[in-house]
Amino acid sequence: MEPVLIDGQWRTALASGSFRAENPATTAALPGEFPISTWADCEAALTAATTAAGRLRQTAPEAIAQFLDRVAERLEGRRAELVETAHAETALPQSPRLAEVELPRTTAQLRQAAAAVREGSWALPVIDARLNIRSLLGPIGPVLVFGPNNFPFAYNGVAGGDFVAAIAAGNPVIAKAHPGHPHTTKLLAGEALAALLETGLPPATVQLLYHLAPADGLRFVADPRLGAVGFTGSRAAGLKLKAAADAAGKPIFWSCPV
Repeated sequence: MEPVLIDGQWRTALASGSFRAENPATTAALPGEFPISTWADCEAALTAATTAAGRLRQTAPEAIAQFLDRVAERLEGRRAELVETAHAETALPQSPRLAEVELPRTTAQLRQAAAAVREGSWALPVIDARLNIRSLLGPIGPVLVFGPNNFPFAYNGVAGGDFVAAIAAGNPVIAKAHPGHPHTTKLLAGEALAALLETGLPPATVQLLYHLAPADGLRFVADPRLGAVGFTGSRAAGLKLKAAADAAGKPIFWSCPV
């Protein structure tokens, strides 16, 4: 059974079952058995992310920018393996789709986010001297990111657009992998963890679970320790997650890629 990534460690999941990815072109099962995490894994990830969120609030923007840049560099260093793995799990063409289009788009997103962190205007600082009012956008806490099947890099829970936006704003990410490409997501998470160690960010800045029971997913979204949710996927699943987020009074960023 493949391990989950919680608080900087690859650890054995507290699982209710397992699944295997399939090659869509052949329907053959691919190597590797991945866990369906129980709420115990979610609880551990939330606890670690809450601590990491407090530390990230005290982290210099340059350190966050360096992390994003380093992830981009590390993904480029494993380009061939990432492309081959994503192709096996999704049947998307290696060239040009994955190698020349989607992976470069993903590393560009990471570098654009790093540049935004350094430049700082995303925070929209406002000083009204006449009324003595000051405002500044800032982190809101751990963000749960669900990735879709059809964009294994650019929308992935690790390295995709929601991921880079959350990290750039100083929020730790708990990624929920899409069951269609779990090994691709594990590779991305491994490079993110290595970049965390290199740049000194809290180890729980990036965590990874592969699959959850639907009820645990809704409970996760509603948990008061979670700051926001990023979801890319179907309308049916999105509406259920949005209802849970709305009931808890927290933002959910939802898109349906085509």
